[in-house]
Amino acid sequence: MENDRLSSAQWFEQMARVTENIGQAGFTATLFQALECIRPIQATTLYLYPHGGMPSALFELEGPWLPQGNVRQYLSGFYLLDPFYGACIEGVSSGCYNLDDVAPDHFELGEYFQSFYRHSHLEDELNYILQSSAGLSLSVSLAFTQKLDAATTQQFKRIAPWVLAVLGKHFVGLDARGARFENLLEQRIHSALNNFGSSLLTERECRIAQLILRGHSTRSLAERLGVTEDTIKSHRKNIYSKLDIGTQSELFSLFIDSLAEAQGVLSKDPLESYMSKNR
Repeated sequence: MENDRLSSAQWFEQMARVTENIGQAGFTATLFQALECIRPIQATTLYLYPHGGMPSALFELEGPWLPQGNVRQYLSGFYLLDPFYGACIEGVSSGCYNLDDVAPDHFELGEYFQSFYRHSHLEDELNYILQSSAGLSLSVSLAFTQKLDAATTQQFKRIAPWVLAVLGKHFVGLDARGARFENLLEQRIHSALNNFGSSLLTERECRIAQLILRGHSTRSLAERLGVTEDTIKSHRKNIYSKLDIGTQSELFSLFIDSLAEAQGVLSKDPLESYMSKNR
C-alpha cells in the first residue's frame, strides 16, 4: 500500500492485529485503529441497520469537537433521511462508498444537511457497507472534518474486500444478534417516513415529499420519477397547500415534530395524530 504515513510492513502488522481480534471484544476498536493509519478519522461509528427495524450503534467514538449526543440524536429519527441509511435499506451492494456516491444532487441544500449534518462540523464521510442475507446491514461510518482527496478515497476503497471479509467473520452471528432489534415498536419507527403524509396526500405526493426530505432537487425528482419539472412543481405546490406550509424547511420541521410526538403510534401516518393536536 502506497501511503506516506504507513509502510507496507506496518500496514500488514495492522491487518494481522485486526485478524487476531476477530471474535474478540476489541475487534472493532482495532479495526478503526488500523483504518486511521490511512488518514486520521474524526468520528467512527459502527451501525446495525435492520431492514424493517430501528438502527443501533454497535460501536461509536466521537471526537471532542462533536456536539454531545450526536449519534443519539441521529438515531432518534434523523437516520431516516441519511443517504447512507437509504442506500443500505435500498439494497446497495456490499462495498465502500463515500458521500458523493450516495447523496442526492442537492444534499447540502436539503434540510437534513442544514438541520443536522452540518452541525456535526464534518465535511466528508465514507462507509463500508456489508449486506446480510438476513435483511440486515452493517455500516462502518468514517467521518472527516476535511474533504477527502481522490487518492485517499481510493486507498480506503482498495482495502474494502479485506474490511468486509473481517467484518463478516467477526459478525458471523449477525442473524441472531440482529433479531433482538426487530420488535414491533422498531418496525413502526422504521415505517414513519414511508407513512408520512399518507392521511392527507396522494401516494405520488407522499413519495415526492419523502424525496424532498432526503434532499432531491426538482430536476432530480423529475428524472427519478420520469416526469417534467413543471409536474414536480405542481405536486410540490399541492403538498405544501395540503400540509398548510410554505417552505421545504417547514416540511422538514413538520416531519421531525410529528415523529417525536407520535412516538409508538407509527404504524400509520405520524402526521395524523400531530395535526389533530396542533391544528
